[in-house]
Amino acid sequence: MKKNKTLKWLVVFVAVLLASMFFSRTVQTITTPKIQRISATRGKLEEKIPVSADLSFSQGEEIYVKNAKKLNLLFTEVLAKQGYFVKKGDLLAKAEIPTLADEMKKARQEHETAVKALGEHLVSQVRLAQDSEHYQVYASYFKALETYHGKRLAVEERATAIGYELPGDVLSWGRETEPAATPRPGMRATPTPPPLADMPQEMKALMQEAFEAYMASEAVFMDLRRIYTGNSKITRTPDLVFDYIKKINELQAALTDKNQELIALIHLSEGLNEVVAPHDGYLIKFELNRGDSYDGSKPLFVISKEGEVPVLKADITEVKKTIEKGTRVEIDSLRQDLAVSEIKTEALNRKYALVELTENIISQLGGISSLMGNPTNLTLVYKSARTTTLLPASAVRTDADGSSYVFTVEQNWGGILGNSQYVLKKQPVTVLEKSNRYVAVAEEVSYYQIADKEDRAVRDGQVVMEYVD
Repeated sequence: MKKNKTLKWLVVFVAVLLASMFFSRTVQTITTPKIQRISATRGKLEEKIPVSADLSFSQGEEIYVKNAKKLNLLFTEVLAKQGYFVKKGDLLAKAEIPTLADEMKKARQEHETAVKALGEHLVSQVRLAQDSEHYQVYASYFKALETYHGKRLAVEERATAIGYELPGDVLSWGRETEPAATPRPGMRATPTPPPLADMPQEMKALMQEAFEAYMASEAVFMDLRRIYTGNSKITRTPDLVFDYIKKINELQAALTDKNQELIALIHLSEGLNEVVAPHDGYLIKFELNRGDSYDGSKPLFVISKEGEVPVLKADITEVKKTIEKGTRVEIDSLRQDLAVSEIKTEALNRKYALVELTENIISQLGGISSLMGNPTNLTLVYKSARTTTLLPASAVRTDADGSSYVFTVEQNWGGILGNSQYVLKKQPVTVLEKSNRYVAVAEEVSYYQIADKEDRAVRDGQVVMEYVD
């Protein structure tokens, strides 16, 4: 009887012990942090960086319609749009000149008035000569004087532009090719020219031309003076006849001007009724609409340079990774990968990645018109230059002093039933660079088991458990 009672208490004790162990294990399972054990890998850090890119051309060629400034155009038909690829000679728009008829009428009336004025003057003194050698010298002098002052003005403009102070006397601006055998009557002494070395190189030719024009005008002036003093073979024309001839010359010049204006107006109107492409290219800027007027004060349109294919241009100023020529580029709607063709720094130190396109790629992306109106989303695929140890970003932690570390997982064996335990150990690491998903570290830690994705805060030396699927 006593033996049965002892056996009974032994069974109760074992049952209690097992129950205590069960509940103890259950409590331990609930209170112990769970982690995932991972291993580091070796490779090149890669990161996909989304950016937005715009279609970009070079400056392009601004197209003005010649002579439109004098005759306003009114567009009656527009046959092209911004983004079109056009061939040389393609008709882009049709126009008309509403004021042409009035301008032509006015020009013809002024021409007829000039003809009549000349005729009336000619018949007013039919017995007088219509020209003389005296007047020809007179007219030559004013033409020579006009030439000289035109060249002098060019000299003064250039000297001002480069900050050169001109000598005050035009006679010091140049040198005669051959010194005169005898001084010209009435001419003042020629001042000593400054040494050529004192003149800027770019001024020498201009100043010499002005000097020669001045000397030519002075020579004609002296011929005219000899006529008035009676020391010339040419006889002075009486004042009445001289004034008559002078007036004829003025009226003839006025008639010539009116005739040229009329011819010019006819030429101006030719070709203005159609606007055509000057060469093959894309219409970078083409904002014409039916009913628009144009006066030539700004470009009518802008066309790309012949043979130019645009690029995609993405601002990467704020991108932290080093994007270089050759970096792979992905576009969701494109069946092939591209690459960065150039890195360019522009105003305000903004940095851009350029991606070259082809006609086929442009077509796959919806055409130039679509690309010009909407930015294109690109993905720059950054890859580090060297192979390093890679860890998931969630496994690399930052200490209070800013240094980085990981928790390695060590397995300890022990306990009543020989159970094993996982214990965390803090392991410093040196971060080389980061991506959104991975961190490259300098240390070789691939032989460690590393804790990741813990379900609660953990610390150095803490016992943890592994997630069970």
